[in-house]
Amino acid sequence: MLITDTLIVTPGPTEIPHRVLLAMAKRTTNPDLDPSFFKLYDEARSMLANMLSAQRRNIIIWVGEAMSGLEAAVANLVRSGDKVAVLSNGFFGDAFSDLVSSYGGVPILHRVDYSSVLDPDKVSSFLRNEAKEARVVTMVHCETPSGTLNNLRELAKVVKSEDKLLVVDAVSSMGGVDIDVKWGIDVLIGGSQKVLNLPSGLTILAISDDAWSEAERVGYRGFYLNIKYWRDAVEKMEFPYTHSESLVYGLVESLRMINEEGLSNVYSRHRAISRGVVNAIESMGLKIVPDSKEYSSPTVTAFYVPNNVSEAKVRESALKYGAFIAGSWGPLRGKVLRIGHMGYTASLSIMTSALMALTKALNDSGYRVKVGDVIEAFLSGVGA
Repeated sequence: MLITDTLIVTPGPTEIPHRVLLAMAKRTTNPDLDPSFFKLYDEARSMLANMLSAQRRNIIIWVGEAMSGLEAAVANLVRSGDKVAVLSNGFFGDAFSDLVSSYGGVPILHRVDYSSVLDPDKVSSFLRNEAKEARVVTMVHCETPSGTLNNLRELAKVVKSEDKLLVVDAVSSMGGVDIDVKWGIDVLIGGSQKVLNLPSGLTILAISDDAWSEAERVGYRGFYLNIKYWRDAVEKMEFPYTHSESLVYGLVESLRMINEEGLSNVYSRHRAISRGVVNAIESMGLKIVPDSKEYSSPTVTAFYVPNNVSEAKVRESALKYGAFIAGSWGPLRGKVLRIGHMGYTASLSIMTSALMALTKALNDSGYRVKVGDVIEAFLSGVGA
């Protein structure tokens, strides 16, 4: 039986760098009482604020998978009966409608095909007409099921021109794509298990002053998802509930690694690796899901499996060759495979191994591709 190391190249959770694993292995104390933990937590907030061009006081890091942040945004900004403009070009964009409905809000959906991205001009018309009465707008930056990246800067500009609050799911883009909350983002949601290369378990929120004011108006009365309890937690040295020291240790180390490389270098690396992977996929005669390469996310590549080939069998075979790749969700389930190149995994060595495993798995399924040609196409796309 073939035995090999396995690289996690799914679009989250991801492979964890050794430096981060070692940081998480440090001895823990009591995060409710230890002043040194509050300092470390504040260091993480400062680095995130720098990454996102936010105010440190407006950054929250809490325990809970990133979905808790998406739900919290709705819970704190939407009252029963409020109309909410839901912008969607994919599975997770659609999911905001369910969250809005669950809190008694009225979702007004603007949907485009999964293979496309949101058009700022059409969104502008939608907000002025069908969603004129909506106060809050939701959207997803990177739709991982289809591997698309929306133009957040331009869309935020459109939303602000209509004097509405913008909630952005940036779970799969934060840390790998340039994001500036001053573009007009009121609630930005990130998670630990994507580009930041940690286990699932931390949610990151960047909240504007306007969003804080709206939360006061809405008056959400729940506890765990209530952002108001976190606003002054560090200054008071009092968290609403016990934090995860190990995950915060890992987060600080991950952010230090990003700063050592330099933000612009990190973003350039993700774009280069993405180009290489797309080039490799196309060299196999396969089609990426986005209608245009310009729509492709720097953090994940989604592509259709060949006719008469089982995506589940390809994934199973790729695992045998050492690469844990992903299928997709919603209407793309069973039709699409995805490779995540997020943070640490956006590298020449890891993607070379992943593409070799994918190529071998396709060959096992009867779809003939030459490994050498694929790797050459990848390196050519990267510019190596």
